[in-house]
Amino acid sequence: MGTFWLLALGAILVIAIYVSAASTSNASLLPRDAGTFVLLLFFGCILFRLATRQWIAEVDLATRRLKISRLSFGRWRKAIVDCRFDECSKLGTIEYDTDGHISYGVYVELKRGTRHAIPLQSSKFNEATKVAAKLMAATGIPRLDTKL
Repeated sequence: MGTFWLLALGAILVIAIYVSAASTSNASLLPRDAGTFVLLLFFGCILFRLATRQWIAEVDLATRRLKISRLSFGRWRKAIVDCRFDECSKLGTIEYDTDGHISYGVYVELKRGTRHAIPLQSSKFNEATKVAAKLMAATGIPRLDTKL
């Protein structure tokens, strides 16, 4: 999240400079569409960051731990979930209705009530059920399929 705030601060700074220069007599020093350029640059950076973000799920059977991480720009890793199997209350497949398109995923719910998606290669029903069945067999976490 640090990169996002750095980009946001930079964009705000450039916009502040643009606004202050536009209010003085030196407004002709800036291009007429500089504000639009900065805004497009800002949103372009956000889209680039979202496009380069990867989700990783690691199941360690030796230590009986589940770790779900987010990898940004192929370099920075942030652990979203890092818990023992006995801290998980259930897992299963979930059906999403997104703009009239049905897609499927796998989730794990922790005993404290938070639910986290487990990343899949595709959002097809067959893959989601296969991954959920393998996870249940390997980890012993009870399976409960849901529908949103």
